[in-house]
Amino acid sequence: MGLRVEYRPEISERIYGEFIDFFKEHEGLRNREIENMVRDSEQLTKRFSHHVINLDAFLDWKERKKPKRYSNKTIIVDRLAFYVPYHFDPENYGIYFRVEQVLSDFVEIASVFHEVLQVPRYLRVLGEESEALASRLLRLRRNLQSFVNSLFIEFIVFFYAHLVAHHVFEDIGLIFEKVRKGKYSLLKSSDEEAYCYYVAFNVLRRYMLGVLQRSKKAERLINIFFPLLQGFSWDSVVSINFATTKILYIYYVASNRTPTPSVSRSTYERFNIIFSALWKLHYTYEEDIAPFSKKPIIQRIFLTLI
Repeated sequence: MGLRVEYRPEISERIYGEFIDFFKEHEGLRNREIENMVRDSEQLTKRFSHHVINLDAFLDWKERKKPKRYSNKTIIVDRLAFYVPYHFDPENYGIYFRVEQVLSDFVEIASVFHEVLQVPRYLRVLGEESEALASRLLRLRRNLQSFVNSLFIEFIVFFYAHLVAHHVFEDIGLIFEKVRKGKYSLLKSSDEEAYCYYVAFNVLRRYMLGVLQRSKKAERLINIFFPLLQGFSWDSVVSINFATTKILYIYYVASNRTPTPSVSRSTYERFNIIFSALWKLHYTYEEDIAPFSKKPIIQRIFLTLI
C-alpha cells in the first residue's frame, strides 16, 4: 500500500512531459481577444463595488511567510484568495477571492489552453480519446466566448472547492476542541494545502457532464463573478471538466505554482470519515456548523482588490 494518496491526471508520461514543455514555451501568453472579454479590476470597482470588501488585515497577511500551522491567529493566504477562519474573525470570516490574481491567472490559463486546442493530437488527449469529447473541445475552439464562459465556471468552482476544504478542516479543528482532543489546525499548513488541492481536483474531475450548467451552486458563484466577464451567458456554457482538470494540473502543479495534490495514507485514514461527512454538509447540503452564524460558506464569498 502506498504511503501517499495523490491526484494525477490520466495521461501518459510522454504526453505529460510534452504538455509541460508546451506550457513553458507559452508561459506569459495573453490572448488579446480573451483579455478583451475580461474586465479589469478598475472597471469592476466602478461598476460593482458592492461585491468588493477590502479588509485591512489582508495588507499585512499577504506579505507574511506561511505559518507552520493555521490557528486562531492566522489568515490563510492562497494563490487566488484569502480564507478568513471564524477562529480568527467571527464577524468577517469567509472566502475573499483576490480579483487581480484571479483575472491574471485565468487569462493566462485560457490563452494557453486555447493554444493547446490548436494541436489535433492534444485535442484528442484532452478528450480522452473520445470522439464526442474531442468534438466538444473543437466546437469551443471555434467559439471563443463559449470557451471563456465554460472555462471560467470550472476555474472558479475548482478554487471554491479548495477553499471549502479549508473550511472543513477548520470545522474538524472546532469539533476536536469541543471534545478536547486537539485544536485548530490539526495539520501542518503545507499538508492542509496539499490535501485541499487533492480534494479540489477530485471534485472538479468527478462532476458528470452537464452538471455544472444546472448547478445552483455554480449559478450562485457566477452571480458573484459574472461582472468580471464581458458577455457572459449560461446558454453558451458546456462541460469540459474532463480537460480542465488536466490543464489546471499542468499550469499549477507541474509548474510548481501550488503543492502536489496529495495526502499521506495515515492522514487520509485519520480524517477521511469526518472530512467526508462535513464536506457533504457544506458542499452538497450547503449548511454550516459554526454556532455564531446561520449563513453557509457559500454565502460568505466576497471579492477583494488587495
